[in-house]
Amino acid sequence: MDQATKRAGSVILAAVFFAVGVTGLHTPPVLHSTHTTWTSDTVSICYDLYQPRSGPASPEPHPVVFIGHGIMVNKEMMTNFALELASQGYIVANIDWRGHGQSTGDLAAEGLMRDLEAVLSDVAARSPSDMNRMALLGYSMGGFPTFQYAVENPAVRAWVGVGTAPDESVCSPEVPKNVLILIARYDEAFSPEEAKVSMSALTGVPVEEIQYGKVYGDYDEGTARSLDIVERADHLTTPWNSDFIVTATSWISKAFGESYEPTSLFHERVLYLVLGVTGFMGLLVALCYLLSHWVDLKPATPVSIPMSLPRFAGGYYVVTLLLVFTVVVFAPLVLTPLPFTAMLTMLTGGLGVNMLFYSWVIYRKKNISLFNTVNESLSRGFRIWIFSGAVTLVFVVGYYLLVGSQFLGMIPSRPRIVYLGLYIVILFWIFLSYSLFIQKCSLPILSRLSFDSRILRFSVAALLNFLLIYSWFAIVIMSICVILGSFFFAMVLILMVPIFLFLTFFSVFMERLTGSIVPNAVLQAVWLGLVITTLSPFGAGAGIL
Repeated sequence: MDQATKRAGSVILAAVFFAVGVTGLHTPPVLHSTHTTWTSDTVSICYDLYQPRSGPASPEPHPVVFIGHGIMVNKEMMTNFALELASQGYIVANIDWRGHGQSTGDLAAEGLMRDLEAVLSDVAARSPSDMNRMALLGYSMGGFPTFQYAVENPAVRAWVGVGTAPDESVCSPEVPKNVLILIARYDEAFSPEEAKVSMSALTGVPVEEIQYGKVYGDYDEGTARSLDIVERADHLTTPWNSDFIVTATSWISKAFGESYEPTSLFHERVLYLVLGVTGFMGLLVALCYLLSHWVDLKPATPVSIPMSLPRFAGGYYVVTLLLVFTVVVFAPLVLTPLPFTAMLTMLTGGLGVNMLFYSWVIYRKKNISLFNTVNESLSRGFRIWIFSGAVTLVFVVGYYLLVGSQFLGMIPSRPRIVYLGLYIVILFWIFLSYSLFIQKCSLPILSRLSFDSRILRFSVAALLNFLLIYSWFAIVIMSICVILGSFFFAMVLILMVPIFLFLTFFSVFMERLTGSIVPNAVLQAVWLGLVITTLSPFGAGAGIL
């Protein structure tokens, strides 16, 4: 079998994997639709509605479950819960709170109850729902308004708090009905010990006598209470952990007086995701090769930098950590109504400035013009921009189909669009610095590593760059957490793992393929601009942070 046949076979296999993954994720065994409704204070609220397949055709109303996500995320993050619950015969409303995702408005704690009421009214008009049999599930911030609603409305048969703790000042052993608190062992926001205080108020049992996993009270009487701990989990990964999903769904089913048979939906979706991502990466690589030949891009002549790896890495940490204060260059971004986006851009930009300075120091010692190196990449004509735009468009569409529509939303609401443009422009110049450091400074040094396999040299170079970048963020963010006395923001380090792995691998790949720092900068700026702009709570009300 010749090389051309092997390559064609690989592309076909990748396409099959991608198609199977996307099809599997987008054909759930329940009915799914997305709707928009308006609150009493004229805020547009977007939510996903999940119904059993027999729902619209059946005259018999179904119990309703309302799901509210946490701060700095969106409704797509709670899709696994929604699908599992809907598969049990319940109608499920999964909301984007105001100031999040595709909903408008500024985040304000007093407005979240209006969001909930508006969506529940809309669900009642759109589906065969039994509004006298409701359950509420709140994750993190979403636990506060859902718990308050459960306290005030006797139609709520169960409340499940995931990674959150109820307000002990407004509850009792009878109100609200059937309460489950689910906490990760390593939760950065609500510790298991703190949750015991709430459980004590809900049961009347002294704090020191509260037992994890024990059910207090009776489901039929509405007095069932339990505090469950999920091992080997933290706050951020909660919505993507099958133990949380199964335990929460089982509790709600028991509160409705029904039995629960766990499905394989969660694991099927993981399989579809792995297949889809594997296939998509294969297609992306094939597309890059095809387009690079079409636009006739050739790798640039590598720069020779005779410097040892230990000296290079040591200098990197000294320079980038001593100059950490450069984050203030991007401080004006806090004036935008996207605090989380501003914070991440400040940290990312600060490291970008520091890496640019370190690259300049290395080039200056070797009497090489860094300006000429940058200018060579930026002035390679319109072809590199066509290549960059095409690859970025394909990546964003593929990412949306596999992840953005299923696990972590990336479509911002209308008020965010102007800020999205601003951040994409800023992120482009930031990631141009990252690409310059990886491709034109680090790779010439790492290329001297003695590995016989070209793939192994490629992988080691990308991984070492990942470790350099990721470790800087880990040191800075953990230091901030220690100073603040809270490790809540340490959760972002989990999301940074796949982001920076892709950043470094794609950057090394682009150097081998095109020799230009532009493609990686364009792709990262657009993709991450969409993600972090959509995730950030919007408006001055984000002071709830």
